[in-house]
Amino acid sequence: MPHLTRILYRPLLRSPIKDCLPIQILPCFGSSKSSIRHNLSRTMSTNSTSPYEHFFHYTSGRWLWDEESQQRERFLVFNVQELERTAAESVGAQSCVSVIKLAEGGYNKVFRLVMDNGSVAIARIPNPNAGPAYKTTASEVATMDFARTVLNIPVPKVFAWSATANNPVEAEYIIMEEAPGTQLEDVWDGKTISDKTNIVKGLVEIEKKLLSVSFTRYGNIYFASDSFPGCEAAKVVGDIPAELKRVVEERFTIGPVVDRDFWNGKRASMAIDRGPWESPQDYLTAIANREIAWINSFAVPKPPKDIFVASKAQNSPSSHISLYKMFLCTIPYVFTKNKKLSGSTLWHWDIHSANLFVEGNRITSLIDWQDIWAGPYSFNSGIQSSWTIMASLEEGDEKARTRKQVEKSIILYTYETETDKNNPLLSEILRIHHGRTRRETVQFAANTWDGDIIPFRQCLIRIERHWDELGFNTPCPIHFTEEELQVHYRDGKGWNERADFWNSLAGFVSRDGWTSNETYDQALEMFAELREEGLKNFTGKERVDFEAQTRWAERKINSVC
Repeated sequence: MPHLTRILYRPLLRSPIKDCLPIQILPCFGSSKSSIRHNLSRTMSTNSTSPYEHFFHYTSGRWLWDEESQQRERFLVFNVQELERTAAESVGAQSCVSVIKLAEGGYNKVFRLVMDNGSVAIARIPNPNAGPAYKTTASEVATMDFARTVLNIPVPKVFAWSATANNPVEAEYIIMEEAPGTQLEDVWDGKTISDKTNIVKGLVEIEKKLLSVSFTRYGNIYFASDSFPGCEAAKVVGDIPAELKRVVEERFTIGPVVDRDFWNGKRASMAIDRGPWESPQDYLTAIANREIAWINSFAVPKPPKDIFVASKAQNSPSSHISLYKMFLCTIPYVFTKNKKLSGSTLWHWDIHSANLFVEGNRITSLIDWQDIWAGPYSFNSGIQSSWTIMASLEEGDEKARTRKQVEKSIILYTYETETDKNNPLLSEILRIHHGRTRRETVQFAANTWDGDIIPFRQCLIRIERHWDELGFNTPCPIHFTEEELQVHYRDGKGWNERADFWNSLAGFVSRDGWTSNETYDQALEMFAELREEGLKNFTGKERVDFEAQTRWAERKINSVC
């Protein structure tokens, strides 16, 4: 069977949803107790006459498959008028005069509210899929405050917030100041090389501040006043003034992680270790034990002859568990001998041009602190260095590309030299021998059953293959037989073909089926053609199964060609 036909049923990995720009401005109305209430059943049906209907739904794109479930995960009814009143009160205004949906990603809705006195507030409301209730919002606010007041990083000030939906707004929310300046992605191309290098220097300075404080525990940051069972005092170590240590310990705690991998689906109700952890090895052990427990309890294999089974290993719970047990054996060796590189540090892993605001050549704000946690230095840091964020913005004709390639080299040189000078530990992390293998082993361990077993297995094979180069004096604790390697290579051929297919669709269709509103018809038509080709390859029951399971891609009568 051609591997591409499986794409119609089983995409490789989920991709993030791109943010959108506002398309409609609405006036604000006075507070009213009779306004729309939050629907706890999560059914996607509200008062259709409400002028705020589009605030509750995800409207920034479409999904080619599973659209109803994707929409449900992002559907949230809240009291718009109470949000307006709360925001106005938080900035000392009498009333709100306009509100727009400024942006929405995969997990949050962001609104811009303008008040009668000209002041502006930004409201961020998490979707049902954003993470564990209470903890996600409480940790985000505490982390923003820590970054702003302790580390002196330019972060929006929070005016008001609630980590529970039991409030007049009827949803969790964060109301904060509008980030000053302009989003970097909107102005980068017009910047001089001098401005660009100064912005990169500013990024290095932010990274230096993030890495200036290490904790004695690994987990998410919360306010001490909002702590709950499982939280511990946020004790910091290093060359830090005693007064700062005292302030941090009094005001903040380290508690369980809000990482969605520990809370998705049935995991939310499982008694699993979510931290805080005393060591990075404890954190990795929790990942492996979490997935072994979930697979043992909830993994349901497809029928052996199902045409959409990507590989025998992917459909075998025991194969996944075997790899996780191998992973457990490698955990004592994943980190380098330099313990400073595995210390617990706060790291903003989502620094990109849409999350940075600038004025001239100066960074004025870094936004989007949801899910940021105090984790192992060598895994939190260095996954994507800041200069690559800048370089990714470069495009144009051949002459422009040549000029900008020179700029990219200058930016890279600036980032590396500034990092060497100001953040020597980060510089060391970026140069760790086989650092990519170490990081990706952890990354691909997150969820192999719903994700993909092949990249995780490849990382473990790499560890065995390069064991001597990793600098250990003990024998490698894991081993793959020649037969197992041959099976892996056969599976890998189909995996690479599917990966190439999805890479070719980058910017058009994401691996979870997301596409923009403007490209939806075109994308659906493309998959309809793939479906028709696939139907030609099957007969009998296989054809019936393929036809039924790919019905989402059936060509519509009025589809656009």
